Amino acid sequence: MNKHIYFFAHYNLDCPSVRYRGKYFLEELKQKKGYTYSFVFPEYSFQNILNFILIIFEVLFFRKKNSILVFQKIYSNKIYANILKILVWFHPENTCYDIDDAEYLRFSPSTIHYFMKNCSIVMVGSEALKKYTLKYNSNVVINTSPVLCHDFKKEKKPEIFTIGWLGYFNAHQDSFKEILFPALKKLRIPLKLVLMGVRFDFQREWIQKQFEHSPHIQLDIPKQINWKNENEIYNKISEWSIGVSPLLPTAFNEARSAFKLKQYLSCGLPVLASPVGENLRFVKCGKNGYWCSSSDFFYDKILYFYCLEEKLAKNYTRSALNTQPEFSYENFIEVFERATDWTIPVLIGHSIENNVKI
Repeated sequence: MNKHIYFFAHYNLDCPSVRYRGKYFLEELKQKKGYTYSFVFPEYSFQNILNFILIIFEVLFFRKKNSILVFQKIYSNKIYANILKILVWFHPENTCYDIDDAEYLRFSPSTIHYFMKNCSIVMVGSEALKKYTLKYNSNVVINTSPVLCHDFKKEKKPEIFTIGWLGYFNAHQDSFKEILFPALKKLRIPLKLVLMGVRFDFQREWIQKQFEHSPHIQLDIPKQINWKNENEIYNKISEWSIGVSPLLPTAFNEARSAFKLKQYLSCGLPVLASPVGENLRFVKCGKNGYWCSSSDFFYDKILYFYCLEEKLAKNYTRSALNTQPEFSYENFIEVFERATDWTIPVLIGHSIENNVKI
């Protein structure tokens, strides 16, 4: 009998984790494994609230056989989250709490701890999250966030050496200020810096001020980005020379799933990344990129790739692309299925790891 998943996301499709660990994952499960699913996230219109009520009623009284309840990153203490708490209280069996960021550092952790304690299993996106979660549940599995399979690959050297980054700039401004920007200012080579994810004009003005005395740097800070157009995003990435992931060693950064880094690698980009958290897992130093523990290291390795011969650069591209199976949907699904096979003895925290709106 094919399984059914009741998937309750914490936010709508504007959030990357809702798309990648939710919507796209469920679509892959349906296509490749024959699963059916009910996909729910908080959007407060009359029709969507009605749909939510009907799904909750179904789970409480007519729950499908062989079904799994997945609660993705629920952390608030509002109506939506509290109804889902009740659902777990009535139906704790075959439940999974999925979390890929250290939200307990940004919000009151009471709701997060409730789901960690009461779900059958907790699925996390990093080693740091696993260590934290084991205090509340012995059944913890690392399942790194997957990246879509796509056809956008780095094929030729851009006209100007291009360093690219994408993400939520608000959360990374200090990392740029302390690690990457000093390295770029020291360089005296012509280059383009692409920053995708700078939301506000005052942030653009701040960045421009940082480089007002650096005429060798051409800034590209797009304003309008359709993040849901995944092909457009990967096409942009494939046009860069290298991707960067500067991170200060904070507790929150240690728990990140290195998602942007995996997006770079999926396009064949070599990466320069701070040796923080999951970055250490996916950067094969000297093959698909380098760990850069300081601004000076970023300076040295940017200069290295700028001077690199095209033939050698292609070796890095091949190595980057060869990393892709480690964060594919095939891998994500395999780990999920093994973790939610309730006939397996309770050894999950130690044995299973991978190298409808409302």
